Amino acid sequence: MPIGREELEAYLRLRRLGRSVTVRGFQRLMGYSSPGQAERVLKRLERLGLIEKTPFSEYIAKNELPPELSAYIIIKGYVLPRALVYATYVTATIVTYALLAKPPEPLLLLLAALVAPYWLEALRGLRMLKSLRKEGA
Repeated sequence: MPIGREELEAYLRLRRLGRSVTVRGFQRLMGYSSPGQAERVLKRLERLGLIEKTPFSEYIAKNELPPELSAYIIIKGYVLPRALVYATYVTATIVTYALLAKPPEPLLLLLAALVAPYWLEALRGLRMLKSLRKEGA
């Protein structure tokens, strides 16, 4: 069962909140007009394995991401492909090395070739995330 835009946004808001909420609390959090709509979204999130129901009939976001989102990382509420984080780090390291050590051009080309797959995977991950959000719209 794919996760849609509405479920992804609801999950991120629950994670940012960092505590359990009732159906009414979730309704207010999301700005829904009815508790029925809030309950439907919460039930879908529960089926997707993104949240769990507490013994007090409240819902709380799980910390671990489901397998469909395992290629992503959440930083300050933003969902980013893990490859983007790796590509940024490796690129910054290579640029710093190039500026400080002034290596020969063939070595720079080799380093650029080594980091290129990270950037391609990061762009693929961003496109998939964009289509995932559009799919739920």
